[in-house]
Amino acid sequence: MNRIFLSVLLVLMSGQTLAFPWHAQGDNIRGAQLLSPEERKAYVSRLLNMKSAEECKSYMQSHYLEVDKRAKDRNVVLPPIQGDPCEVMLKMGRIR
Repeated sequence: MNRIFLSVLLVLMSGQTLAFPWHAQGDNIRGAQLLSPEERKAYVSRLLNMKSAEECKSYMQSHYLEVDKRAKDRNVVLPPIQGDPCEVMLKMGRIR
């Protein structure tokens, strides 16, 4: 039973819109409160269109630097970084 559930879940998650169920909303991005709605949409779009792990990691590093800077400027405490969307995409075979 668990194997069937897991198989169905993996099939469902293989689609582009479900590749990042947590991030696909745009509101669950670390630092989302510091980004405009357009920036959140651009973030999700960029992640979904990454071609390589290097490109992804570089983008994520620049994103984290930017939101950390905004947080410092606005005296906002952000949660620690959790998870790695690049690793998720790598394991899913979306990037190499």
